[in-house]
Amino acid sequence: MPPRAPTIVDPRFPAELARLRRERGLSLRQLAAAVSHGKSVIHQLETGQTRPAVDVAVRLDDALAAGGALAAMVVDVPDGDRRAAYVAAHPGRVDLAGVRILGDVLAGYRRLEDSIGAAAVLPPVRVQLDTIVSLLREAGHQVRPAVVDMAAQWAQFAGWLGIANGDDRTARVWLDRSLQWSTEASNADLTATVLSFQGHRAEGRGDLPAMIGLSRAARDDPRANTALRAYSAGQEARGLAMAGACPTDVRQMLTQAADLATEAAETPLPAWGYWYTPAFYAVQQGIVWRYLGDRDARANDRAVELLTAGTTGVDETAESADWHGGHLVHLAIAHGRAGDSGSAQRVLEEARSIAVSTASRRLAGQVDAAVRDLGLSVNP
Repeated sequence: MPPRAPTIVDPRFPAELARLRRERGLSLRQLAAAVSHGKSVIHQLETGQTRPAVDVAVRLDDALAAGGALAAMVVDVPDGDRRAAYVAAHPGRVDLAGVRILGDVLAGYRRLEDSIGAAAVLPPVRVQLDTIVSLLREAGHQVRPAVVDMAAQWAQFAGWLGIANGDDRTARVWLDRSLQWSTEASNADLTATVLSFQGHRAEGRGDLPAMIGLSRAARDDPRANTALRAYSAGQEARGLAMAGACPTDVRQMLTQAADLATEAAETPLPAWGYWYTPAFYAVQQGIVWRYLGDRDARANDRAVELLTAGTTGVDETAESADWHGGHLVHLAIAHGRAGDSGSAQRVLEEARSIAVSTASRRLAGQVDAAVRDLGLSVNP
């Protein structure tokens, strides 16, 4: 029997279920009876101890007259068509069509993560990775190049999810595997992407020399897509600024990043780099100016300008993403440094709401740190 498609649950489901039940004046026992489940099951769903299946979410939605809002929070990840289930059940028979289907599924996960955050997406991605690793073991020599390239893409995404969730072990394991597989696949774009993400991971661990060095390695690869090199240059500039490098050196790297970003506007993006947009580059450069602004008020003004433009220009599908929330935290700090505590508080409240909706402990910690640093009071 083919494996069942993994289910993704919006992190807001438990709280929304509890809210709707109380709003309708129903006890746990009454709601349980309405959907033919035990009282303990409803309690576990409301506390997040149990993940609902799609049919259960639909029955709860009907019982609470939620108009589809509750049901929409629980979805089975589509496999594209029945071939994906066949690929998972018969890894030894994978072909190029099956690899393309897995690529479509990965693209769907990437967009879903933009909407509901990394925490909800990581568990089903781990399930899919088991399938990918099995495919790689069983793939014949003719199809292996395509399978190993696809495996590298999945592993890179899993590494990013580990970073976003503050799960350093997951990030390290899958980024290392992605680097190995992308090298075997001779995929220069993906190799540069993985190096830059390893640099991002190093940033989170406070290892600024590694952050700078890995970013430089990705930036210096002439085979890589210009957009990826622009991102890496911007990350290198951020590392230099965080490390207290000479402002002139930081500005020179910022200029190089800006030039590459301009050139990248004329370059088609790889599928896994769709977020490298002018708005994204504005945010990235604004963050560097924010660090420079710790020593230069005019640099902080530039940070406010770029961060405002970049966060305002984000694609609407990513407005609730936890990584966008992190960008808002930087904007709030820049506002605070400029003496605009009202704007800082407003932006941090927006970031806080994203942290809650995506169950992102990492983002919540960033908001808390900014609140303390700026001496503000933000509603929990």
